[in-house]
Amino acid sequence: MPSEVNLDRIMTVVVQEQDVDAAMRSLKNLGIHSTRLSSIGGFLGRRSATLLIGLVSGQEKNIINILEQNSRTRV
Repeated sequence: MPSEVNLDRIMTVVVQEQDVDAAMRSLKNLGIHSTRLSSIGGFLGRRSATLLIGLVSGQEKNIINILEQNSRTRV
């Protein structure tokens, strides 16, 4: 039985469709819980996904670094 985690925050991020699988896989590998919601519309006319990420206080910078490493900036 998995140990209980006391999450106390939810981070909402929008990730482009091309990057969402790699981002979610990296979060999961570090034991960070996330849920993917399909988004309508999109940045720069591209499809996107909204991630709801459960975390404990102090994990914000780590999660942002993971997302930056697994996402590209597009113009």
